[in-house]
Amino acid sequence: MGHAVTAVADGEQALQRLAQGGFDCVLMDIQMPGMDGLEATRLLRTDPRYAASAHVPVIALTAYALPGDRERFLAAGMDEHVAKPVQLEEL
Repeated sequence: MGHAVTAVADGEQALQRLAQGGFDCVLMDIQMPGMDGLEATRLLRTDPRYAASAHVPVIALTAYALPGDRERFLAAGMDEHVAKPVQLEEL
């Protein structure tokens, strides 16, 4: 569809890449080894090292879909929540 995609293994790598700039959107998994998606998003939004990318929309892309999960992700600084399996139309 013409998008350039960058994949990383964990939240720490996501922050390292985001610090370099150039991203329009982040699809952030919640459960990752090391730093999870919630902590990575909190740091992205609050740590001065990531100020240049702090405005980038972060979408939780996760299997977590129980009542209250979406609210928890938004409270961590994410902009939206999309539950797996992902439907292209929803994304």
